[in-house]
Amino acid sequence: MIRELSRKNEIPTEDEDTSVFMYVLTSIYMYLFVIIFAIVMAISSMASNWEKDILGAITVQVIPVEDENKHIDTQKTQEQLNKVLQYMENISGVKSVNALDGQTIERLMRPWLGSKVDISSLPIPHLLDVHLYPDAEINYDEITLGLRKVTPNASIDNHRLWLSKLIKFASSLKTLALSVLAMVIAIGAFSIYYSARTSLNINMNSIEIFHIIGARDQYIAKQYARSYGKIGFFAGVIGLLAAIPCIILVGKYGISTGSGLLNGASLSQIDWFLMMMSPLFSLFYASMMAYLTVKKSLERMC
Repeated sequence: MIRELSRKNEIPTEDEDTSVFMYVLTSIYMYLFVIIFAIVMAISSMASNWEKDILGAITVQVIPVEDENKHIDTQKTQEQLNKVLQYMENISGVKSVNALDGQTIERLMRPWLGSKVDISSLPIPHLLDVHLYPDAEINYDEITLGLRKVTPNASIDNHRLWLSKLIKFASSLKTLALSVLAMVIAIGAFSIYYSARTSLNINMNSIEIFHIIGARDQYIAKQYARSYGKIGFFAGVIGLLAAIPCIILVGKYGISTGSGLLNGASLSQIDWFLMMMSPLFSLFYASMMAYLTVKKSLERMC
């Protein structure tokens, strides 16, 4: 393939200024293409992890029981907690039920209450982390009624209400990124189209001579396809090499310092492989656009 790109064209399909301009422009397009492609894949991964991790779990909270003096009755609270734990373990579709210890709950509450508050003195509800089997059919209304029969101090949170809003937000971001990606591809197509048309008009005298000696439109279009394919490939490599450090830095210092939700944004090996193939995509896309532009233009001139 590289040997084919290095062949010298019989038709001067590009001059020095046009060549430099197309290399710079295509490199920028491919840089944006790889960056936006990585964003799309990261958003898809993040939404998928949200749905897998959070929709596959529910949280049950048990409010501590207070005595007549408004003090926490540890014994009664533990008895109710054990009853709720046993009730949740017997529900069909529940994989495991784990009661969070006080240190874990305190660690979860610390970012919200600050370090100056003595969390241990507060009536913090006890939490049960309930994991479900994949594709488990859970009747949340029935579970809520069952919990009320066990104790009025227990309630359930299935995360679906707020998570559905997050997933819709991620879907909107993905749609926006895809529209920008499509715009980048379209602008690249227009730049190739007008560059090839300009070069075709400049070299019309040479092309007419080739027509006289028997060259067909397809042969001339292939000359342009080879030339623009070379530009697309090497500019694609430049854009890819410029984009990879940016993606790694954002993944290392941006997402890692964000919230736990953002930590679900990651790129798989398949995603990296597809990004590495972007110079080949640029090659075939530029070749195809140049070939179709020149061939159709020559057909209209005849």
